[in-house]
Amino acid sequence: MTYTNSHQEGRLVLIPSLRDAFASLHVHEAPPGSTALALEGESSLAVFQLGEVGGGDKPDLFNFPYLFHSSGDPWHEANDYLMSVIRDGVSANVRTDDIRRRASKLLDFLKFCESNALDWLDFSGARPTLRPTYKYFAHLINEGARSNQVINQYTAAIYHFYKYVSENWHALDMKRVDTVKQVRIFVETRKGGKLIDVEKRSQTRRAPSVSSVPLGFVREDGEDLRPLSNLELGAFLKTIRVERDWSTTERLILLTSLMTGARKQTVLTIRLKHLAQFRDDRLGQDGSYKLHAGPRTGMDTKYDKAQILYFPKQLADELVAFSRSSIMKKRREKFRLKLDANFPGLMMGEEDMYLFLSDQGNSYYMASSDPRYPIIKSPQAGQVTDTIKRKLILKASSIFPKDFSYHWLRATFAYQLYQRLQPLIKEGSFKPGDDIDFIQSRMHHESRLTTENYLKLFKMTHEKVIAQEIWENKLFNGSYEVLNVEAENQ
Repeated sequence: MTYTNSHQEGRLVLIPSLRDAFASLHVHEAPPGSTALALEGESSLAVFQLGEVGGGDKPDLFNFPYLFHSSGDPWHEANDYLMSVIRDGVSANVRTDDIRRRASKLLDFLKFCESNALDWLDFSGARPTLRPTYKYFAHLINEGARSNQVINQYTAAIYHFYKYVSENWHALDMKRVDTVKQVRIFVETRKGGKLIDVEKRSQTRRAPSVSSVPLGFVREDGEDLRPLSNLELGAFLKTIRVERDWSTTERLILLTSLMTGARKQTVLTIRLKHLAQFRDDRLGQDGSYKLHAGPRTGMDTKYDKAQILYFPKQLADELVAFSRSSIMKKRREKFRLKLDANFPGLMMGEEDMYLFLSDQGNSYYMASSDPRYPIIKSPQAGQVTDTIKRKLILKASSIFPKDFSYHWLRATFAYQLYQRLQPLIKEGSFKPGDDIDFIQSRMHHESRLTTENYLKLFKMTHEKVIAQEIWENKLFNGSYEVLNVEAENQ
């Protein structure tokens, strides 16, 4: 059943398909390539529609939000603003997820104004506390239902909306909408730290600073990861080898990330065409096959970054055998039938079929290149990894960490790689520091600092975590026998 928000019913309507969203209309004159249109109820006026130049074969928007006043009249200013965000955006992503979130915030503000008999355009109040945006800010704080960070997101959405309205619709003094000053702050980025100039609005709350990285973890792209120790990895492998508990699909989803370091969006968007690369003439001297992921490959990556993944031959052979199994052939047939029934006209060749499909013939993660991606309201986003994680924690022995997450397998891949490189450094095949370059390449880190943070963690793991496991076995055996009751030898 599709989720519906009763507070938005009749006020925020999703238009399933907004045809030729960025086409332009011309009256009387017909530009080259335009199409004549007939206006309903008007026979004498000639109107011509010209498609967006460079728009290609994707001129439509899907699931576009449209806002209404309580009177039932469209909220023209807001709807125009929402369209402008997509029109002026620099991203090639044509999904409307962000626009729908913005629309929801704007509607919440409008409903507040209506319930308090406020004109959302009236900023004549002498004191800020009498103006609609300031009153709404106080309401968000006093309501107590949202965190400071979320409150800031709401007021930011409203401020940028008013900024657009003041430039394109109504003569508004933005100084009365909110008080803004320029400040310079230092921020950490994926490529290091830098100073940036930002606007600081008065209608913001102090949000908690970025938390420190927990001991034994490394932070990568906002995620706190740690590798499984060798003993924990042994427990992991022993658990997933129990065939009665694990399907081949689940086991290979886990092993693919462990053996390649790929994130879930990459693992779950592997297509059959990628397996065609696993040929004997493409097998490297290291016993692995190279696969390209990222832009124009059909395999998604974080930040759409180009990557080269290395698939060990054993894993590659298992993936090929898995794809040719009768079970997966039946699942692909289910996938085709659903595609034809729900999206008539959309084509997906056999080579573009996903490797990993559910019992019902659904993909676990929808790639951005999937023809359904801009159309479907809520594409699959890899929730299967959470299901597998819960199952793994339940089935594994007590040595396995209860706070494990799927992306720890990425850190575990790097740690195993680090351990294999150390003997090469000792024997002189690798120079000190070459291991950083090698791991940085395999992990696709833009910043060397990120890789160095990994290596610091690995050294600590080697020297402390492994040692701790040995100490615990010797010092604590779970009984009273550890108590020393003999006289000390003086």
